[in-house]
Amino acid sequence: MRGINLPQTFERRGTSVPLHHKDFAHTRVREYFHGEDRLLEAVIPNYSGTRRGELVVVPWEQLPQMGSLDMRDLQVHEKVQATSSTRDLDPIKIREICLAADAALSGDPSIMDAAKQAVARDDEDRAMVRLSLIAQLTRESGIARGDTLMARTNTRTLMELMGSGSGRSRIDLDLLIERVMIFAAERGNCTVVDARSYLDPLVGMITPFGNVTTKGEEKNNGFLYLQHTRLLQFRSELSGYRNQIREELDHQVGLILEAADECIAYVNERLSLLNELLGKLADMFDGNMNAIDRLDRLRRDVGYGLDGWEDMITMWRGAYAARDAIGGDRAMERAVQRIAGYAPRIPVREMFPDHELVKPGSRYEQARVKMVSEMHSWENGTLDAELQSRVTKGREAKAGGQAASRTDTPAREPKSDQ
Repeated sequence: MRGINLPQTFERRGTSVPLHHKDFAHTRVREYFHGEDRLLEAVIPNYSGTRRGELVVVPWEQLPQMGSLDMRDLQVHEKVQATSSTRDLDPIKIREICLAADAALSGDPSIMDAAKQAVARDDEDRAMVRLSLIAQLTRESGIARGDTLMARTNTRTLMELMGSGSGRSRIDLDLLIERVMIFAAERGNCTVVDARSYLDPLVGMITPFGNVTTKGEEKNNGFLYLQHTRLLQFRSELSGYRNQIREELDHQVGLILEAADECIAYVNERLSLLNELLGKLADMFDGNMNAIDRLDRLRRDVGYGLDGWEDMITMWRGAYAARDAIGGDRAMERAVQRIAGYAPRIPVREMFPDHELVKPGSRYEQARVKMVSEMHSWENGTLDAELQSRVTKGREAKAGGQAASRTDTPAREPKSDQ
């Protein structure tokens, strides 16, 4: 799965575009530049039954000529074609395009209803995240001012204030928000008007991750957070099913688990960084773009890190739910084989951006670059003594050859002025 000619970055891997046409399953879109012209490519795996692992790459604009797209797929295709930047092609933006098309044009009522519900949940998530940000600012303000009550505030507290029928409670909430905005302005060395203007853009950036929570608070919103949770559950389900699979397919299950573990570790690391960043929310109101850039980078990384797994999980659970009707274990095995062929991997350069073996324009990328660089075995992670010995000898020979070359080269005589 990781070996030959893999893309070095998420952008070169492309973004999954879940088209309904069966020949375009797992298609990705990516951009490239021909001179100053921005062009889009469709990367189609296993097109019309080609051998597993093969990719067909065509101009994005040609997709409608290669298959009969329904109205929903045509709208998705047109919206993607109309994008103008790499940012417009990230997984969060593509999701918005697909949800809008599903809600308006899907021929399947269940898909249409699910899309409408997802859009409604996104709106609810935005409102809840706004409250959670205010709660976080309240906690930070309470800690800074030594106010124990404010330091214990959470999102539920604010919800109770909002739902109260007492006019006094509503006034208290307004006063609380004003107070935390003053605190944010003081911390950020900006005006209260500026602090308020920063709040909604921050809400929009954080909404995919769900509420900012404190210890003991549960989180059940934010589509990126929920996708991550689904991947964790899928990994657990597949691991539990592994002892039921035929021995011939155990290797493929192992490949899927390896890919899942790679993505989970990548996303976990970035979610940890996100929690650190949001733990000092008031520092993001200083007008300094460093924190905003970090947040934006984390959104990009987590979105791409989870990109493509939703289709895999849906395929797995669909096969499991209908296993009695479509062949029992054979249905599960077909799902395993398909997922093993298409499970997303993290591009090497995304994991090791500064690694010396990963250079722009490389035709091939190394499998497990970090292990190779540390001279560890690919199979079990232990030190490969033979490889270490060969590398050491090669370096000594190279150093000796360079020294001999310097010794054998005669010194040049100085040129005469005559």
